[in-house]
Amino acid sequence: MLGVQFVMLASPAAFCHRRDALPHLCSLITGDALLYSMFREAAAPVDCPLKGPFSFTYNRGHGDCKSPVSSIESCTEESRLLLNYQACPDVYGSESTVEELECLATWKEGSLRFLVGKLHHGHATTNEDRYRCFVYEKTSGIGSSIPMKESPTAAGGVEYRVAQSGDATCNGLFSATEGSRTMALKRVSVRFSCQFPAWMTSSSTWHTLDFSTNYTFHSRNNTLRIANRTGAGADDKVYCVSVKASSPSGNSVALVAHWQHHCVSRYVCVVLYRRDAQLAELQRGAPASRPDDACSPHHFNAVTAPYVTLVASNPESKVCPYSGKYSIQSHRHQRTARSPPDRGGRANRTGLSTFSVRNATDAHMLRSRRQAEAEPVCAGADYHRLEVGCNSPKNMEFYSACENKDMVTAYTCHGGWYENGVSFVVATPVTRRSTAARRYCFVSREGGAGAGGAGRLLARSADNCDRSPALHALSAAPTGECQDVPNSQAAARLCPALILPTIALLQHVTNR
Repeated sequence: MLGVQFVMLASPAAFCHRRDALPHLCSLITGDALLYSMFREAAAPVDCPLKGPFSFTYNRGHGDCKSPVSSIESCTEESRLLLNYQACPDVYGSESTVEELECLATWKEGSLRFLVGKLHHGHATTNEDRYRCFVYEKTSGIGSSIPMKESPTAAGGVEYRVAQSGDATCNGLFSATEGSRTMALKRVSVRFSCQFPAWMTSSSTWHTLDFSTNYTFHSRNNTLRIANRTGAGADDKVYCVSVKASSPSGNSVALVAHWQHHCVSRYVCVVLYRRDAQLAELQRGAPASRPDDACSPHHFNAVTAPYVTLVASNPESKVCPYSGKYSIQSHRHQRTARSPPDRGGRANRTGLSTFSVRNATDAHMLRSRRQAEAEPVCAGADYHRLEVGCNSPKNMEFYSACENKDMVTAYTCHGGWYENGVSFVVATPVTRRSTAARRYCFVSREGGAGAGGAGRLLARSADNCDRSPALHALSAAPTGECQDVPNSQAAARLCPALILPTIALLQHVTNR
């Protein structure tokens, strides 16, 4: 009995005889006895030995199907290939279909290289339909010592010949040119000549604001892998194809990317914005089949395309803008039975999200998480004071009163930017509940009432830096600098364009 990577077993069989010694029974099996194949259903997949993309022709016994040419694409999982068969009008038995091949085992037997795989397609309803065996070989003239991933792409490409079994066995496969279906593979030349901007690849890993997704750069800065941190779904692979435009400063770059999800790949227009040393944003358009169409108005609109906020791994803290002290007049949002209070969780993060009191302290000493969670009665208290950069130049602190004590919710700033009259600041809670968001974007703009009739509205989001939040405001006015300079002197000395004359805090952010 032959064992092949614990996946496929091939066993020769003989006729039944009376009970006898095992050596005698085995001697009755002839050398040309038929092999019976067995496949383990729960076998773990292996990396496919052939890496796309390829173009190929195929033959099912009625002639070669050469035009239109068929294709093979690699998937984001190294253990899968996507085979796109085309129908040739002059070849009987050819058909247009798509099959996904999951590689399960590979081995070499003499001069032949075998591959066992599982085919996923609409016509496969049983395991007899899904499991297939393949024999493959490189054509002569191309040195086999060069790995597939590193082989040079010359004119004509690198060819492989592949034979496929007609059933769930490896029977009848004696060469790569004889089988139920034979294929001739030619490597397709794909050149990704551009690189992602250096300010983006200076940090190899970025996170979305809510930490749900990782963006990691590889392979000489022209490959990006996007992975869901929950492990759900396949990763995305993004290759830089060409740069379409760049700002004079280089802080915004529009490029065409080859975007691959699972086994499907398309061309997408991607715009990257450098917002701060450790902050960036990304916009992407609708997928296109041709790279020249990716950034056309039909596939990309910078006004309507959503932004994805990215933060570099382990960002440094930075000085918070708008330092000073502010008093807050409460205009607390009234909750209803259908709008339960947010205890710091993320269930309502895309809707109206309450600024709940957490990470609180007595005076300027931060309380422990256990102490904070032991006082749920204070979780709905209103803010009455804001201090920015007073106890620490890199922190902003929102104060609320609870049982004659001052409680504070503190955030550490990581930087920000100003755009079209709107200010964006990314910050991390100093302490938080286990179910609370790990990072926020504070979005502020002019509006509301305050000293001199001016004011600003501030929204907080745990998803992205929202461009058009509906602001439900709490109004606040400056009371002076952190050094307790009287408000009249501070107002005369501070530039209104740099210091918030009035701050209005949001309690909720609406869905996009």
